[in-house]
Parts: sequence; C-alpha cells; structure tokens
Amino acid sequence: MTKKTNNRLTLAGRRLAKRLLVVQAAATVFFVVFFAWLYGASGAKTAFAGGIISLVPNTVFAVYAFRFGGARSASEVVRSFYAGEAVKMVLTMVLFALAFITLSGPWLPLFIVFSVVTFMHWLIPFLNFKSN
Repeated sequence: MTKKTNNRLTLAGRRLAKRLLVVQAAATVFFVVFFAWLYGASGAKTAFAGGIISLVPNTVFAVYAFRFGGARSASEVVRSFYAGEAVKMVLTMVLFALAFITLSGPWLPLFIVFSVVTFMHWLIPFLNFKSN
C-alpha cells in the first residue's frame, strides 16, 4: 500500500479540498475578529479554538481522503476514507477536551465558529464552488 501524491485522479478532489480549507480558514479569521470585537480577547481565543477544532481535523481527513485514486486501488480508497474519518472524530474530541481544559470561556464563540466552519462544506454546492 504505497502513497501516491501525484495521482491525477485525485487532483480535482485535492484542489477542491484546498479551496474549501482556505474558505474555512477565512471564515475562522472573520469570526475571530467579530468575537474579539463582541467579547474581547477571551472571545477571540475561544472563537479561534473553535476554528482550529474544525480546521485541523478537516485537513487531516483531506490528506487521508485523497491519498489513493482509481479502480485498481478501490479498497485503499475506502480504507483511507474510513481511517480519515476515524482520525477526524478522535482528533475533534481531543481538541474539544483540550479547549475545555485550557480555556475559561465564553463558550458561545467556540461553538458558533466550530459549527459554521464544520458545516461550510454543505454550503459549497449552493455557492457553485467548482474544483477547476
């Protein structure tokens, strides 16, 4: 099971994932600034944590998801997606626990930014976000 980083079958998917991650990062920055204005430094910290809790696992999943491509490596594609999703879930739980241990609130910015950034990929088809 070798990793193919230059597989042209996964190129469009990788390109779309990169664009989505950039849009999610921009949304995180926007919300951090907004919550810094609304709550001050503590709101900015928790908003930033919410963005990181969403961005880091999504990035890890994208790396796993687009490692393999093609009919010959179909089992590796499926295995990689499942592994990526499992790592994403565990990483999200660990990052939430870390945020609750190290930060002292307010918690609303964390949950709002996490929710918005996590569910942005549902909006992409409505925004006509193309991969090419």
